[in-house]
Amino acid sequence: MKKLFLLIALAACNQHSPRWPDPKPKVPVYIPTAEDSAKTRGPFMRIHPMGRFPEMIYDNIERNPTLKIEEWLSSELPLADFGRMLKPGQEMEMIAFGGGLTAGVMNGGITRESQQTNYTNLLAHQMGIKNFAMPLFEKENYNGTGYCVYRNTESEYPQWDRVVNNTISVAPGSPPTMPRYPGKISNYGLFEGGTEWFVPGWGCENCDLTKFLVTRFDGHIPAEIPYNFVIVDEFFDSWMYGIQNTPRIDLFSYPFNGSIMNTGRIVDYAINYNFHGKKGVIFTIPRYQHLPYMNWYPMGKFKNVSISFDKNHVGDGAINPLKPFSLIPTAKLDAICKRSQNGFLVANFPDVEVIDAGETYESDPRLYYNQKIRDYAAEKDLAVVDLFDLYQRIYQGGYKTDDGIAIDGTAHGNFFSSDGIYPNPLGQAIIANEVIKAINNYYGAKIPLIDLKGFAKSVGPDKNFQ
Repeated sequence: MKKLFLLIALAACNQHSPRWPDPKPKVPVYIPTAEDSAKTRGPFMRIHPMGRFPEMIYDNIERNPTLKIEEWLSSELPLADFGRMLKPGQEMEMIAFGGGLTAGVMNGGITRESQQTNYTNLLAHQMGIKNFAMPLFEKENYNGTGYCVYRNTESEYPQWDRVVNNTISVAPGSPPTMPRYPGKISNYGLFEGGTEWFVPGWGCENCDLTKFLVTRFDGHIPAEIPYNFVIVDEFFDSWMYGIQNTPRIDLFSYPFNGSIMNTGRIVDYAINYNFHGKKGVIFTIPRYQHLPYMNWYPMGKFKNVSISFDKNHVGDGAINPLKPFSLIPTAKLDAICKRSQNGFLVANFPDVEVIDAGETYESDPRLYYNQKIRDYAAEKDLAVVDLFDLYQRIYQGGYKTDDGIAIDGTAHGNFFSSDGIYPNPLGQAIIANEVIKAINNYYGAKIPLIDLKGFAKSVGPDKNFQ
């Protein structure tokens, strides 16, 4: 009997033990590029403010560059006088940090042409700087991330097609990556980015799109460049992100208001780190109400407006139409406005899509930010470009450039691109001139202004600026 028990025990011990199943081969992660993003939520679609609604992007189209910007950039100018911007014997080494405006976002994308017509590149040309290097997309990938254009300019409400040919490649991974730019970089602008991305140990690990875009700069460290003049467009993208995500609109919300609401002044470490005693330029923030993006669906056209919103997950918030308010453009708003042909708009929206009177007040940069920017500039010896004033004058109508071009800031005008947020090439040239004026006035420099009429004529017809 003992032998029998022993044999049974040995047999049990010799049975095959349970094992983990063989690992399944990993399915490659497919990252849609701009070429198939028009009807999907591809990686670059969020650059366009309506890109999160694929139904708003109607078709894929192909387009080639139309502007003669390289010819204009090759023209020679007299040497600029930099005034007190430089110490005796110094050579100008300019560097730029900021968001989509500085990165060259235009029409909801970044292209080689939009990079070349970016205000920093135009400014460098006027200053005679030969060593200012934009991280340009390669010539064969001239459409970069792809971009959107108005589909039908006669339509009452905006529609877009997406340009998808000759875009950059995207390698899958975590995060996915773009081809690394191999040369020197002087412009570190990033959509929804800023100076914090280029401070050791800083950056936003959860900012997926910005983290993806920064792979283009992999291996480049701004501190390696002996720059002595800094452009910082730090606040506009974060301000717009707060507007588009209205729960962030709050007097004590750090993500929306930065450091100033807690301290009464700008104390951002990343900004101080990149300026650290350098001369430079900083910008005020324009009102979002002055952008075409917030005027695609004007409420003034309706005879009666009755809007509720889900303040506590039910329709318990109500808009007083007699007080200032705004609605964030969405596919739902587009559909409701198109259905409200009788002049009456009655709707309920999620709280995130409504900016009520209180939030309108709390999100006014004139009240809560711009004076702090000016105070910071005075403390750090920086020139200030007043985008708030420029955009307000354009919005109010009747604005003309110094050489007499009438500027139209509406959706299909000659200042903004089709994303309704960022300027087109002519708008970028106007901003470049505003930067030049600020530098000349503050630092006693003599940098020639861009001849805007000549720029528009030599670079391309007005229709190509839209």
